[in-house]
Amino acid sequence: MKKSIILAIVAVVFSWTLSAQNYAVVNTSKIYQSLDDYNAAVQELDELATSYQKNIDDAFAKLEEMYQSYMVAKDGLTLADQQAREKTILDNEKKITEYQQKVFGTEGIIAKKQEELLKPFTDKVNKAITDYATTHQLGMVIDIAATSLPFYAPSVDITEQIIKLVK
Repeated sequence: MKKSIILAIVAVVFSWTLSAQNYAVVNTSKIYQSLDDYNAAVQELDELATSYQKNIDDAFAKLEEMYQSYMVAKDGLTLADQQAREKTILDNEKKITEYQQKVFGTEGIIAKKQEELLKPFTDKVNKAITDYATTHQLGMVIDIAATSLPFYAPSVDITEQIIKLVK
């Protein structure tokens, strides 16, 4: 019985503490979409990625042609020629895959370009959110673009205020 009373008191105190917390939600995706310079940077990044992907696709298409040509001629080749062509095909495939990793990998050209182009916007939005939260004494700001939030009151959404701050 004492345990139940203590648990009930703890639950009431905990819920009272939670209700006293100031919090807000923000939609960073909407904020970024409202920034023309950000959208231009994303477009530039997409065009660069498309260009690299086309080069990679072309290289794989040539590799496929090389393989098909080999398969047609395979029966007429000596064992040494077969092994040489197979090695060439495998070496080319490895080179293309390494290039693809160099471009699209986590430390690749696209990732570095993304960091270069988008980090200033990320920093600016994060600073605006932090400044707003500090000024309005918020204990927490939740990004609904990154988190599933089944419900929140529109009164706690500060997205429009942040858009005004970053523009």
